[in-house]
Amino acid sequence: MLLNPAFAEEPVHDVGQIDVTAERKDQQVTIEPQKTTIRLEDYESVGAPQNVGDIVKDMVIIDYRGDSNLVPDDDTLYMRGFSSKRFVTALDGSTIRKTGGRRGSHVVDYALLPPFLIESVEILPGPHSALYPSKSIGGVVNFIAKTPKRRASLKPDAKISLNYGTYDTNNHSASLQGNLGDLTYDVGYQKYMTNGYLRHNEADFDTMFGRIGYLFPNNGYIALTASYANLDRERPVINDPDDPESNYDNSYPKVKAEGRSFYKWQDPTWDKHSPNFRLNLKLPSAFGTWRANAYYGEEDRDNAKWDWVNSKDHDQGIYYDSWITEWRQQGGKVSNEFQLAEGHVTTMGMEIEQCYDGYDDEGGADKKRIENMAGFIQHEWTIIPRLKLTAGLRYEDDTIWVGNETDDGHYITGEDDYITRDWSQWLPKSFLTYELDGLAESLRDTSISAGVSRIWRVPDYHGDYNPQGKPAGAWLDPEHGVAYDLVFNRRLFGDIHMKFNYAYYEIEDYMAENVDPKYGIRERGGWVPPSVRGSGEEWKDYHVNLEEITREGIELQINGHLTDDLYFLLGYAWQDFEYNGDKYEASAKEEIDERAEHFVFAKLTYQLFDSTSITVDFEYQDDQVTETVEEISEDVYETYRTEIDSYSLVGLSIKHTLFKEWKGIRKGVVRLYANNLLDEHYRSTSTFPGTDLTVGTGVSFEF
Repeated sequence: MLLNPAFAEEPVHDVGQIDVTAERKDQQVTIEPQKTTIRLEDYESVGAPQNVGDIVKDMVIIDYRGDSNLVPDDDTLYMRGFSSKRFVTALDGSTIRKTGGRRGSHVVDYALLPPFLIESVEILPGPHSALYPSKSIGGVVNFIAKTPKRRASLKPDAKISLNYGTYDTNNHSASLQGNLGDLTYDVGYQKYMTNGYLRHNEADFDTMFGRIGYLFPNNGYIALTASYANLDRERPVINDPDDPESNYDNSYPKVKAEGRSFYKWQDPTWDKHSPNFRLNLKLPSAFGTWRANAYYGEEDRDNAKWDWVNSKDHDQGIYYDSWITEWRQQGGKVSNEFQLAEGHVTTMGMEIEQCYDGYDDEGGADKKRIENMAGFIQHEWTIIPRLKLTAGLRYEDDTIWVGNETDDGHYITGEDDYITRDWSQWLPKSFLTYELDGLAESLRDTSISAGVSRIWRVPDYHGDYNPQGKPAGAWLDPEHGVAYDLVFNRRLFGDIHMKFNYAYYEIEDYMAENVDPKYGIRERGGWVPPSVRGSGEEWKDYHVNLEEITREGIELQINGHLTDDLYFLLGYAWQDFEYNGDKYEASAKEEIDERAEHFVFAKLTYQLFDSTSITVDFEYQDDQVTETVEEISEDVYETYRTEIDSYSLVGLSIKHTLFKEWKGIRKGVVRLYANNLLDEHYRSTSTFPGTDLTVGTGVSFEF
């Protein structure tokens, strides 16, 4: 019985010195049947990424949906057409999320994840891993932090990067990694500022990071990480020549008043502070490799603006409205990976997530709103040399607390301030891969895979259980269904790999906002007939369970070297959502129409000279219909649907290595770049005008 190969006694043979003379080809992206891995050290981005989300959005499975690509914000990524509430974003295997909500979405803020923290990114399409929570319907994006390591000397490794671009955009960072024997340390700092392309869209971010660790024998370690971010964001405002109140400024793009809430005089902002702490452990042993992490994080966000005391009587003047929401999240995960016999690798573990929130007059983030407790087992079985099954089982117990309190009582009479709802479920997962090499020479390095897994998601997001503060979660049922993936993976020639993935989802009781008053007693905007006010029943259909949503899609990805000097990455994705039901047609249409069908991304990196490379990228997004919601008065919202035309964007980057080893500096690099090179006029998914041509330059030095 072999629990950990690291502790097995194997004969050692001296084969003498081996010299490797071939140059290394940087494979920026590695494709496997069940996941895609991006190595940040090798990946060539156009421009200077502010956060790791700027890198992940190059994958066609990811749809970027921010207001502006110059100002990162919460929940700017969709995966397989699903928002942050239906796919998992993780750091070292532990889910990153908040309760969300409170005048916005706010589940994951990518601005808190600068690239210098991260070594690689794993992208797992679909809900086929038992190691992650059930909300992983679209899949998992797992950011892997840089691993503490030994160095031959006490001299630390340091890197400084300075970048400046259009709209006074500054992106500067510095990092340092070193060790004193088995004691390791890491520190880092990033400064990001921009005036933004849109009117009133400046940003000023400061992010600090520190880690101290201790290295064990056999590649183990324990590390404590602390980070702090201070993020100041302005919010884009109306800039409409036909609206006198906007005081139109022609030096900024036009932003029509329809569907927009703010004017320049209101000075709307989103400001945030966020401290985070994380403890990571890796411990190889004779009984398998143990991994554990624990985390604690806080975020606050100040939704501040000037507003009319009475929107119908401006003579009453204005006042400063500041709504501070606070979030707190904590949890932990422990697992053990062991091998009982050759061809059998098992991972067992458990985890807990707890999410709290609150706003300023409640005394902070002191109310638990979500608790997820889970246990999991996943087994990789090499049935025969070319047939491998990854089968898993996850058990989840999820509890939410639905807010039921109003200023003068309760929404639902006879209930407490918070309504407790609890669900539990067993979730089977499976992914089978068969390598076709043995069938014919023409099928060498070719495999087919099939994934079949249970879908299940409770309303564990503030916008589900307490949308606009209403107790909709008191009536909602969990989503459930099945996800199917069929994958064809092949090495075409050289190091060029191709993966074709067909996916099909059936999701019953899909949660959505009800927009059609004919299916319920409430009217659009939250107004209800006086005869039923006060019973609480008027909110029963505020959000509803749709009968069945199906999602069908394909993803094609090819990458590798056409020549020693020419690397390429090509991706195409298509998706289609359909509703199968007899009621809530308008709600379903609004919920699933807000997605493009076709996506294309292509990248070429050409090593022009030994010290100079050129990277060109291209992205295409199909037309779509999107929705924006305007708060026309307190807790009253109006929805606008906007058609967005298809668009294509081109980026260009030139990187030149100035020197290697010069006066104590190990490497110096200069970069020139341009985004939206052809100055395409387009609208972002949020319907704001997309950023025009931007250029920039940067230098970096390694010590």
